[in-house]
Amino acid sequence: MGFLGRTTAALSLLASIAAAKHYDVTVGKNGQLRFDPETLVAEIGDTITYNYFARNHSVTQSSFEKPCQPEAGGFFSGFVPTESPDVASRTTFTITVKDSKPIWVYCSQTNGNHCQSGMVHAINAPSQGNTFAKFKDLAAIAPTSTSPPDGLPVGGIRKLHVDVGLNGTLTYSPNNITELPRTVVSFSFNPRNHTVTQSSFDKPCFPLPNNSGFSSGFIATTQSPSGATFEIVIPDTKPIWFYCGQVNGNHCQAGMVGSINAPVVGNTLEAFIAKAKVAPPPSVIPPIAPLGGKVFVKGKEILKFNLNGGNAIDVDQILGIAPPPVTVSGTIYPPMGTGKPSTLVTVTRPNTATYTTKTETVTTKPYYTYGGEGEYKPTATATYSKGWGKGGDEACDEEGSGSGEWSGEWKSKSWEKGY
Repeated sequence: MGFLGRTTAALSLLASIAAAKHYDVTVGKNGQLRFDPETLVAEIGDTITYNYFARNHSVTQSSFEKPCQPEAGGFFSGFVPTESPDVASRTTFTITVKDSKPIWVYCSQTNGNHCQSGMVHAINAPSQGNTFAKFKDLAAIAPTSTSPPDGLPVGGIRKLHVDVGLNGTLTYSPNNITELPRTVVSFSFNPRNHTVTQSSFDKPCFPLPNNSGFSSGFIATTQSPSGATFEIVIPDTKPIWFYCGQVNGNHCQAGMVGSINAPVVGNTLEAFIAKAKVAPPPSVIPPIAPLGGKVFVKGKEILKFNLNGGNAIDVDQILGIAPPPVTVSGTIYPPMGTGKPSTLVTVTRPNTATYTTKTETVTTKPYYTYGGEGEYKPTATATYSKGWGKGGDEACDEEGSGSGEWSGEWKSKSWEKGY
């Protein structure tokens, strides 16, 4: 092939990848021993995700001639046990179509002979010759199904989806994970500002030494879902312990911890939670992120963190989203000797997840001084500058005089400095 031919082929491949489609296939939904759809026509670069339902199924590649036996070098999802017949498991398996050849698939569950009972599937099956109907007929008379001997996923991406801080709760959902090695665990972040940080069982709220564990860094967002994820790969069957390192509210000590492949006796998740409750605050996370995994925002990998010394990101800032404003209010008291307090002042300020400092001017109602005839008389209008920073949603209580300024951290109480 000449240079022009190679260039044309390369451009054609790039175009097909750019136009790639995605397909979803259900596995065993509503108690049926069935893939739905049973057949697909897909192009090179297209992706197919398999979603699992009760009770315990696999996605296993075979040859046409041996429908219920794994093909050498083919893909295998591993078994995905789950309870619900109509709510998909949090574990999925995704493959990418690499060429236009037919792909033959079956469920290798032998309890009930799923493959022989018709639980087979095909991608790009011919309309003549080796058709899907003939493949299904061959499966019906096939010998007992088998799976790859190590039982581990291969040839595709097995992924478990975990929610971080869903609905404002200090939890990981699920927090007690049992999964196969090679599985990708994808942590999806919700408001407001959480981490996923690896620890040891004995020190629940502190990272592994020498940056040897994984850490997402702080992921701040006001959006749910935010589109921000942190992904790690389970390397083996050893227990893995993790926690949220947010010190505002002591999330780890409040029970925001989790485990992967924890024992069912001894060092259980429940024992880990109990240790976390008495761990000395504040929690700590590594100074750099991400560690031991990858952070994505809307599918784009974030390689450089640029907040709080390099271990935090603001998702809203990355996406260009302006958070909704927040209103704070309080009663402003004038300095000593200038008269009675002004009325309630309400101020709307930006809601910022990055904790930046900002100042704006507030003009109170007129001050009053005591007149000789026993009544207060208006004298002047006072102007104050107010600022916010640090935690972001509370009011400060430092008074000024005449034209002064409030400073310090925001407090949730009313502004009570007085005369």
